[in-house]
Amino acid sequence: MKNKTQLDGMPVWFDGKSINEALFCEEFLQTHKIIFTNGAFFTPEGRVTDELPLRGEIFEELKKLAMAVKNTIPALAEAMENLRKNLLLFCYQLGYLRKGKERLNASLNTLRPALTQYNQLAKDIRDKTKERRSLLSEKKALSAVHVFRHRELAAKIATLTEDLEELRSEKNLLLASLAYSGEDAADKFPKDIAAMEQSLKQLEEQEQKYSAELDAALNEYAVLREQTKGFDPVHLYEARQAIRPGKEQEAENRAQQVYGEKYSPLLMFDSKKAVSRMLHEDMERQAVRRMVWQAQKEQQTFQKKKSKERER
Repeated sequence: MKNKTQLDGMPVWFDGKSINEALFCEEFLQTHKIIFTNGAFFTPEGRVTDELPLRGEIFEELKKLAMAVKNTIPALAEAMENLRKNLLLFCYQLGYLRKGKERLNASLNTLRPALTQYNQLAKDIRDKTKERRSLLSEKKALSAVHVFRHRELAAKIATLTEDLEELRSEKNLLLASLAYSGEDAADKFPKDIAAMEQSLKQLEEQEQKYSAELDAALNEYAVLREQTKGFDPVHLYEARQAIRPGKEQEAENRAQQVYGEKYSPLLMFDSKKAVSRMLHEDMERQAVRRMVWQAQKEQQTFQKKKSKERER
């Protein structure tokens, strides 16, 4: 069973930074028919008098390890930057969907109350038109001798006529503000709202899908991040920074290919900032700078110490 500091694909005696000599010797002696006692090495053939071949074998083991470490850091950097590229695309897709939702909600927030207002205006027009027709019929059937009733009906009809003109004018203004004509409004108005609501539902479903994929990618990134423990963080950081521009360009090219003329450089910029926040890249950058500074300081101290020793 691996201990918590052992790295995938690495021997138990290497923790990513240093070699545990005792564990190395233990493994080496287990895999070679050799024992060490009384200050000397022994094989089934007897005491080893020439240690050069043995040293050569040890050197080859360490050479293999060096090559493995050398190849592992670029491989980890490649895997992490590929995941980061996917995170960029997921953030871009989510940003695009959310902007679409904002536009639809803004339109619906305008159209829904407008439809309620339109329906009320249409009902008022129908009711007053019906009432006016009724009064006109009554006036037409009324005998001329009923002068006062004729005047009363004429006044009511005039008021209703004026009210209807105002209602129709208000309705036309409402439709004009929403780019509808009077002929198709009654049919098109509710259909457009229903279509927008359906589109909004589809966007919400897509948002859930890409949110789940984003969470999965973040979990996968956390697993990779765990595997990097033990490796030199400065070397890994530098390896990632070297290939990051190319990976970001791949993400931009992919988004441009998918969205065409609707591609937004500003949205991609926002997506990069979002990914940087998710992965705490500012903290990582500062930590690497501190490590580099500390290493430089230690190197300077060591050089000063050596200079003083030479002066003596």
